[in-house]
Amino acid sequence: MSLIYKFMDKLEEFYIWLDDRLKATILSSVRVITYPSIANVQANLGMATTIMFLVTIVTGLPLLIYYRPTPWSAAYDSIKYITEEITFGALLRGVHYHASNGMVLLSILHAIYVFFKRLYKGRFDFLWLTGVVLMVLTVLAAFTGYVLIFNDRAVEAQTIMLGITEAIHPLVKSLMAGTGLTDRALRLYAFHIAIIPTILLALLSVHLPRAIRISIPVITVIFASLFLATGIWPAELGPKFDPAGTPIFMPPEWYFLWIFTLLRTWAPVIYVGVLAPGLLVVLMMIAPWIDTGRRPKLTDRPEMAIIGISSIVYFIYLTLRGLSGVGPPAQQVMPVEVIGVLIGTVLASTAFFKLITPMLLNGAKKPKKKIQAYLPLNTATGLIAAIVLVQGVLFYAFANAFIMGNSKLVSLNIGLILMGLGMSQHVYAIAVKPPTEVKN
Repeated sequence: MSLIYKFMDKLEEFYIWLDDRLKATILSSVRVITYPSIANVQANLGMATTIMFLVTIVTGLPLLIYYRPTPWSAAYDSIKYITEEITFGALLRGVHYHASNGMVLLSILHAIYVFFKRLYKGRFDFLWLTGVVLMVLTVLAAFTGYVLIFNDRAVEAQTIMLGITEAIHPLVKSLMAGTGLTDRALRLYAFHIAIIPTILLALLSVHLPRAIRISIPVITVIFASLFLATGIWPAELGPKFDPAGTPIFMPPEWYFLWIFTLLRTWAPVIYVGVLAPGLLVVLMMIAPWIDTGRRPKLTDRPEMAIIGISSIVYFIYLTLRGLSGVGPPAQQVMPVEVIGVLIGTVLASTAFFKLITPMLLNGAKKPKKKIQAYLPLNTATGLIAAIVLVQGVLFYAFANAFIMGNSKLVSLNIGLILMGLGMSQHVYAIAVKPPTEVKN
């Protein structure tokens, strides 16, 4: 255990040395707050989303070396070559794919957290506005990435995209469709690697707060989750699109399933594919001015709480509904069902919130005191020793998988190793502080 203390002391000395040098740069205007343990995970969702974005950039750069967007038929072949021929190319693709999905998921969770905590009021309204735009751009970045595969699923998603853009204006469709599949591939490629990331980086420069919160264990767990997800669910390749054949219809990615469900009502695309998502974005952007409550507690602003709960439940319903009856041919979702579930969701959310309001009020009036628990030093030493022992086995398994070139096992072992590292960091952090009395 003394070696661990010495290592952490040296690490702290290095951090002080680096911080002193960075004060001479523009980064000195940014204050970094580090958390030593897996605490306040919800407060780190924004940081986690940014980390995912950086991972997609880092893993996307090597893919640029091998990916060929033109002609369109070469796009699929180049991805197949990366997956099957390049050493650990499947691992690289998997981490890139899951990081883009994780970026979308974490941005949504971050928006939910900010909404319910009412952190968009006052001078933070500008951060909320830029955050909503960033979330939309994040979805578009992920979408333009997975349609570049040019398998059946990707081209089907492109067809849906072209239908929506045509409903906006034929010129918008012409901008995205181009003169053919090859021209479309090049345009989507430009949006994915240049146009959208440039706008994202520009908005991030005015969205990130001056005090950036970073939890090293949380970052470690993020990387571990990416590698574990890659090992368990490798990035798909799917059947190559054949213009002369009948494509195998598959639903789009999970973050577009809710729109896919609305489109299957067979209502005019301009209403369900353009106006409905646009209205949602507008309502999110003006939330700071709709919310007239004076206190952040949900009991003091029941209307906003009901809107938030209803939106989450209804989004989950539309997403799950998009997975059923996809075809071919796709079964129609009756408009009365969609409207009925919306009304039922709002009524149920209202009743639920009224039911839990007394409990929320009682909990707020009677704050409970508790002793924040910290691990005894002997227990922490035993846990870290067990983790180190397991890490040794995992390193041995990783070396064998690396020699065999097995991307799945390599990814799983890296994920488990990083997960153990994050756990050991957390155990160390909660073992070095004395017990203190805190209030809920």
